[in-house]
Amino acid sequence: MKIQPNQTKMIHTLKGALKLDDDTYRAVLAGYGVTSSKELTNHKAAELTIDLTAKAVAAGVWKKADRSLSGAEGRAKADDRMSKKIRALWLELHAAEKVRDPSEKALAAYVKRMSRKNALQWCSVADKTAIIEGLKKWLERQS
Repeated sequence: MKIQPNQTKMIHTLKGALKLDDDTYRAVLAGYGVTSSKELTNHKAAELTIDLTAKAVAAGVWKKADRSLSGAEGRAKADDRMSKKIRALWLELHAAEKVRDPSEKALAAYVKRMSRKNALQWCSVADKTAIIEGLKKWLERQS
């Protein structure tokens, strides 16, 4: 599925915030197997956005308190590999117009329904595996 314009905008906003020169940016894209952000799939664009956001927060050039970056109720987001995969799938579902609200709060509500845990960081590996599989099946379903 082709990358959405809002994903491209976010990637370039983060690129600017991180002050990445063209060579560095191209090297980052090469890590995702592409030479241009337009070549990214929705899933890969979501992963890149998550990675660039984490780098921008760590560098202090992006506000961690930004609603799009903070977890539900303002707590820190889980940032392990499985949690990043869950967020990427959630954003991909939004890009496919299967999820109306791409926010962390909406994802937290979904996680609670699926795992009975109030936050993604409290989910076990088994919980996260079930959530990932559920999101994948949802993505595969025809509208």
